[in-house]
Amino acid sequence: MTTLLFPDNTVLVNFALVGRIDLFADLVRDRGAWTYTVSEECRRGANVLGQESLDRIPGILGSPLMASARERIDALALRRRLAAPGDSETKHYGEAECLAIILCRGEPAAFVTDDLGARRLSRALNVKTYSTWDLIRLAVRAGLLDELAGWDMVLVLRAKLRKIPGSPGTEGDYLAAVRR
Repeated sequence: MTTLLFPDNTVLVNFALVGRIDLFADLVRDRGAWTYTVSEECRRGANVLGQESLDRIPGILGSPLMASARERIDALALRRRLAAPGDSETKHYGEAECLAIILCRGEPAAFVTDDLGARRLSRALNVKTYSTWDLIRLAVRAGLLDELAGWDMVLVLRAKLRKIPGSPGTEGDYLAAVRR
């Protein structure tokens, strides 16, 4: 079974902002994982207005994965590939840590984020990557969400200025994408 590894809280925040942490839990179904770095980011996010339901994520994703010494060293090298000049030492560490865990452990895992730089690096490293849009489309296809409710989620997230990589621009394109 493929583990869905959440390297940051972008997707988690999106489900919180649309009030659908319940749907997130149904989609993940004991396959989700995260690291301590991401769990701390999520804990802080639960204090932000509109994101309070992030406090339910530990019950969904469970105890954070702990990186080994080698994974932490690899994470530092990967973080340098993601960082821009002036970024803090901790920026991008969650993404890098998750990629290091995936690469070092060699277990079936996918990277779930909307962060474009992290998605680009994960693809360059041949790590399967999913986004909020992929999870919405999966929810519709699995019958966990009706088509129009999925489109409403996309529209609400756009209104909140959230980036949703891969999502279609129009309702017609959306319907075609979820139906194929």
